[in-house]
Amino acid sequence: MQVRGVDFVGIAVSDMAAAKEFYGGMLGLRPAGEFGDAWAEYEAGNVTLSLIQADAAAILKRLAAGPDAAIGVAIAVPDVAAAVAELRAQGVPITTDTVEFPPCFMATVQDPSGNWVWLHQRKDGTAG
Repeated sequence: MQVRGVDFVGIAVSDMAAAKEFYGGMLGLRPAGEFGDAWAEYEAGNVTLSLIQADAAAILKRLAAGPDAAIGVAIAVPDVAAAVAELRAQGVPITTDTVEFPPCFMATVQDPSGNWVWLHQRKDGTAG
């Protein structure tokens, strides 16, 4: 088998309207399409984020297992500190403020369903 890349990442959400506001409004991702009431897609550079309506109780059960069991997505941004400040000003709770690692800077927030979103900035300026 030859893998050509990742076309989309599915994210289970319990409240589609709140998720669309978070990913489209607060994060500023461009809508890519909707397929009924249970699937909405947003362009995120070289991959599509697919929001998939899911049972709230199932999501909460997964989240109760802790961050290692949670689903997450890393969003490449040009400046993590600026992204954190922008989201904080919009009222988005910051789960982990900016942390520096040898190759990058990262911070985390959670979407309205509790999924982890890492804000990620590579020090070499690349993304993807």
